[in-house]
Amino acid sequence: MTKTTAQTTQADPHPKTPARVFASRSLASLEEEYGEDRKFIWSVARAMQILQAFRLRDGAMGNNELSESTGIAKATVTRLTHTLTELGYLKRNSSRKYYPCPSLLTLGYTVLGKLRVRQLAQAGMQEIATASNASVALAWPEEDTMVYVAASSAPGADGLLLDVGSRVSMASSAVGRAYLACLTEAELQEKFDRWEIIYAAEWPALRARIEASIKDVRTKGFCVVDREWRANVRAVATPIYDADHQTYMSMNCGGPSFVLDIPRLEEEFGPRLLHLAAKLGWRSPW
Repeated sequence: MTKTTAQTTQADPHPKTPARVFASRSLASLEEEYGEDRKFIWSVARAMQILQAFRLRDGAMGNNELSESTGIAKATVTRLTHTLTELGYLKRNSSRKYYPCPSLLTLGYTVLGKLRVRQLAQAGMQEIATASNASVALAWPEEDTMVYVAASSAPGADGLLLDVGSRVSMASSAVGRAYLACLTEAELQEKFDRWEIIYAAEWPALRARIEASIKDVRTKGFCVVDREWRANVRAVATPIYDADHQTYMSMNCGGPSFVLDIPRLEEEFGPRLLHLAAKLGWRSPW
């Protein structure tokens, strides 16, 4: 990765992309791909669909709502929620609706504990967060989103910090576009084909901004996204290589636009993220 001259002028705000969070694989897409696979255990897949449904809506959900959200027959949903409740992963409130139980966190923290790059990055992330008076996060790709697996913020920062497990749009965030720059042309085109349908009339302008960000990552090592993910937020991001999992991730530094100006993101925090990526064992995909 080579650096180019940092921009010194602030770009105008871009038209905003919709604040969508996309579900993991739908039941229909699973059936299309695995319908003939005798090794595929559908009861496990349906149980995971039930658990994932809670992240798309606030509050508790009844069996009817879960059936509508997942496309799973209500009778099957009823058996699954009973089983998940008995196992301690769901609880039922006084309205006989279900909500996720903290026991689920034990599964998530097992994953985080095995993610060594997270531990290796934490000290460097905190240094950058403190210097920027903003937030720094490490994110893992999932479908059309980036999932935060580590996060740090400056003492007294503006409250922008998202918790571990939070998701941001891959298409409209700096952390998402930094990851996209690591994909092959075939992988990138597959996402573009899907996003053309999802974003509809907004897609041509959004694609142009994504491609500009990818070009920045492949030449400078990082990209800046100005007030697209949220109206008042700027961020810079770089790819991170997780050698243990042979997986590309990404890391961002972001905060309110009145705290982080573009020249500082370009000249200071982008290069600092890039330096941290190198210390973690960067491997170029290009």
